[in-house]
Amino acid sequence: VFNAWMVRGDLVGDTLFYGRGAGQDPTTSSVISDLAQAAIWYDSGGKAFGFTPHGWYGKCLPIEHVSSGYYLRLSVVDAPGVLAQVASILGSHQIGISSVIQPEGHEGDAVPLVLIIHDASFDRMRTAVEGIQSLDCVKAEPRLLWVLS
Repeated sequence: VFNAWMVRGDLVGDTLFYGRGAGQDPTTSSVISDLAQAAIWYDSGGKAFGFTPHGWYGKCLPIEHVSSGYYLRLSVVDAPGVLAQVASILGSHQIGISSVIQPEGHEGDAVPLVLIIHDASFDRMRTAVEGIQSLDCVKAEPRLLWVLS
């Protein structure tokens, strides 16, 4: 079963929302609830909780300036000095390592190297990862995840 709602706005004109529904009554109830919450927000001059328009609390910080911890997973050659090369690049960008894990028992020419990174700006981290990726000892594209706390 698909459900659809057409909404007409002063500035946007006609918009259509559709998707699989749980049935006529549950879908109607949830849509009306959402519309009522938006109307309450509008009527209260934007002071009601639950609906926050984009930009209400100011402009977003550019991604380059966002500071966070990171999880960095590398596939590297199993040889002495590899960690030193990676740490050197991170250090040259003023990025510290919180912890290092290199699981044992891998066969082949590449092994995983997992680093948890202290807070750093995304701009510095991205530049460091580009440098790390260019190392001969790195055998696959690095995997970088944000660590949010």
